[in-house]
This record gives sequence, structure tokens and C-alpha cells, in this order.
Amino acid sequence: MRGSKRTSRIAAYVASGALVVSGTVLAVTPAEAAEHDPVGVTQGADWLESQLNDGIVHNDDFDFDDIGLTADFAIAFSEMVGHEETVTEIVEAIEPRAESEWYTSTYEGVTTTYAGSIAKALVLAQEAGSDPTSFGGENLVTQLENRTAGSAPIAGRIENLNDDFGDANVIGQAYAAHGLAVASSSEASAATNFLLQQQCPAGGFRLDFTEDKTAAGQSCTDDTQAQIDVTAIAVLQLASQAGTGSVATAINKAKARLVSQQNDNGSWVGGPTTDVPNANSTGLAALALGEGATLERSEEAAQWLRAHQATDYDTCDKLQNDIGAVAYDDAGLAAGRSNGITAAKQDEWRRASSQAVPALAYLPEDTTPSAPVLTGPSGYLKAGSRRSLTTKGVAAGDQLCLTGPGAAVQGTATGSTKLLAVDLPGGTGTRTYTVRDSWGHSDTASVKVLGPKTLVVNRTKSRVKRSGWVTARVGGLASQEPARIFYKGNLVRSGKATTAGWFSASFRVGRELGAQRIAGHGQFSDFRRGATTVRVVR
Repeated sequence: MRGSKRTSRIAAYVASGALVVSGTVLAVTPAEAAEHDPVGVTQGADWLESQLNDGIVHNDDFDFDDIGLTADFAIAFSEMVGHEETVTEIVEAIEPRAESEWYTSTYEGVTTTYAGSIAKALVLAQEAGSDPTSFGGENLVTQLENRTAGSAPIAGRIENLNDDFGDANVIGQAYAAHGLAVASSSEASAATNFLLQQQCPAGGFRLDFTEDKTAAGQSCTDDTQAQIDVTAIAVLQLASQAGTGSVATAINKAKARLVSQQNDNGSWVGGPTTDVPNANSTGLAALALGEGATLERSEEAAQWLRAHQATDYDTCDKLQNDIGAVAYDDAGLAAGRSNGITAAKQDEWRRASSQAVPALAYLPEDTTPSAPVLTGPSGYLKAGSRRSLTTKGVAAGDQLCLTGPGAAVQGTATGSTKLLAVDLPGGTGTRTYTVRDSWGHSDTASVKVLGPKTLVVNRTKSRVKRSGWVTARVGGLASQEPARIFYKGNLVRSGKATTAGWFSASFRVGRELGAQRIAGHGQFSDFRRGATTVRVVR
């Protein structure tokens, strides 16, 4: 059994699909009694780590350092055992750049400040153990308090400064509520109360605030505005204040809404504008529900996420160098397997993975065999022929990848045995193949292959009297290769070559005069043979 109990906190964070909105979520502790397999988190964390360049996530498509997404990575790694050095590397890399490249931007002399990004930076500093009152030389608590409205009807609402393109939203509000509460800010209560107003009647949270800041009603009254991602983030960020009655009620109501929206296959869709099951929404919702009576919901979600993660099965396709990455949806996985992760799709994979990988901590333990058993045909095989290798000890539904010289073959087992056919490469030699399943179990097997060859045929005499004896010797055979010697088209001896590759036979030449043909054949007569002649004289 490869599965093991995960008792550490789950790395959990979010990066919004919007260009300017991304965020993090808090850690959740899975039920101690549950057995979960670490393979999804382990492989996913390794892939996320591979996306860092000197502690920074660089967007290759548009050629810029994505500091906001890098912060998501940092918060995730801070909750994963064994990644402390990575967290330190990331925080040290982004801290001096956060103010100028993340939560503010300047264009034509006008500086815009993004309140949601400040809130996220505050959570990052708190989670990473940095000083939020001097993060990159800035006091994030004070800055966020300055961006929090103090008067009705929007008291507690966070607001961007000098933003002609929009404003902060409920994702940022959730971070603000948590970050200010942890900082014991005087604005914490108002920020939390305004966040609670964004909960729709059925329990979900909407994304956008009421546009009119002077309107008396600032609450969500329309359930169609609710989004899964925002609801899950709100649940996770409010967890630090779950001891407050109104917050506890909101959390329970939001969880019930998430449960009611889960698909039969364990996935979630995002909301009105995201109507396909996706890794972002599924990962967040799984994290929000990952404890107590709703733990099973998170386990179902983790299985859906694992089915969309590049695993050892993908060693056979274009995702072979991206094991651990999680695709956004079915189409993304199919495209990745066909084309790999292109620069244009890189950001989508990173954001999907950043939200999905932490939720894979709820992946039920692996119950497949400790290792599949691979066997190949015995004896020598013909180069260029198509032959099947047998994998036993698997379970129906197991995804298998067989690799070897010139081979990358995928298949799904329908029972305990699966045959995978390969085209044997040219040449003579021992070829080694490896079968892998999606859980990382593997086995290897070797087959012996014979390629075309003109064999050397010698005889002890070039001239032999009628009915005399001659000895023919065939060389260039493989060790113990089946061999035959023919005289005038008739078989005179069959057997196996010596370990040195020789095979011989002694026979009478008969009474027919003239040049007579002696042929030597290896196992495959059509391309492993040679010949000579002997002259029969009076």
C-alpha cells in the first residue's frame, strides 16, 4: 500500500481566472481517521516548484514576472511539508517587488492601488511568518485599513484607488476580512460584516459588489449571481472567525450550497460564466468542504482532480515532462496530451494546478497492486514485427503506459491482465520496456530481438569426393539462437548456436557431381541466412 495518512495541514490557495484578481485560501485539516494517498500532492507540488525561476513565476506568453501568482505559490508551499526553503526563496524574491509590481501600478503619472491585492499580500506575509507592518518597507495593515470604507452604506467595503477600469471584489473582501482579523485591526469587524452581506439567500457568495456605493442595499439578493469559487474562498477565509455566531452560520449555509451544487462525478462548475466542470472551482470547493461530515465530498472531488492530473500514464504523451500538472478541464487535458503545455496555455495550467493540487490531499488511498507485473514473449523476436507485452496484476480501469525503444503506448485495463502491442525496433539486441500506471507503480521486462544479418557459412573442404564427408559451420548467430543447416535444400541439422554464435553439422555430400549449395539459417530464414558451395568430384 502506497497510501499514507496525511496529518499535516493542507496547502490551500486560489488564483482567480481574471487578469487582475487572484487570491489565496487558508489551510484546512483533513479528518485524522481518513486514509489519503499523497501521490497527487507530491507530484503536483514538484511540478509547481519546477515553474519557479529564482523564486518567481514568469509568464512566457507575455514575458513578465507574475508576482500575484507567485504569491499564490508561496502560500501553497508554506502549507506543504518539506517546502520551507521554497517559501523563503519566494518571499525573499517578491517582497521588494510587491508594492511596485503587484498591488500598485502607475500609468501616465497616476498610481492605482488594488485593495484586493493588498489584502492578499497581507495574508501572504501572515502565512509566511513575515512582518506585515514592514513588508517590502510597507505597512500592509495600515494600507488596507486606508482602503476600507468607514461610512454607511458601504462601511467595511474595500476599494481600489484611482481605478478607472473597475474596483475590488468579494474575493479581495474575503482576504481583507481574514487578514485584518488576524492583525487585530479596528477595521476587521466592519470588513467581515460587509463580506457577510455578499452572501446570497441560498448561501452562495457573489463576485461583484453593488456598483452604486450610495445605494441603501449593498447585499446579494439574487442567487444567480453566486459563484462556486467565491463561495469556497469566503468559507476558507472566514474559518479564522468561525467562533463568531454570525460567521459560523454563514459558513454552514455556504457549505450546504456547495454540497447542493456538486456534480455526480465529484466536480463543480464555477458559476454563471463558467459552465463546465473545472479544476479551479473543484479544487476550491473541495478545500472548503474538506472536514467533518462533508469530507467524503472532498474525496470525490480529489478523484476527479486526479483524473485531470498529468500522471505516470502521461509518460507516453506530450505531458511527459509535466507530471503533476492539473488541467483546467477535459478539453485542456486532451490538448495537453496532444500538444504539451504551450506558452499560450501555460498560465491556465499553472492557475488550475495551484488551486487543484492542495485539494488532492483528500485523494483516497491507492488500493491498486503494489506493482504491475510486465512480461514479454520468450525467445528471440523478429525486428520490425509487432508483438504484445503482458501486464498482469492490474485492476479494470487502470491506465497504463508502456515505454521502450521507439514505443510509447497507452491503454486502459479491462480486467486483471492487459496486452500492449509494440513495434520492435530494428537491429539485434536486448530491448527493455517499462509499464507504468497512473499511481506511479511500474515494472520492466526485456525481450531479445534479432535484426537482419548475412550469416557466415564455412566448410572444411571446398572439394569433396562422391559420398565423402564435409563439415559446414555457420557463424554470426546470436547466443543460443535456433539454427539450421541445409544441403541442396534438404535439412541436415537443426539446433541452437553456441554462446559464441556458431553452429555446425557434418554430412555426406552424395554422389551428384558439381557445385552444391550449403545454406545456414538463423531463427528467421527470410533475413538471417548465408550460403556457400562445395564441389563434389569423382
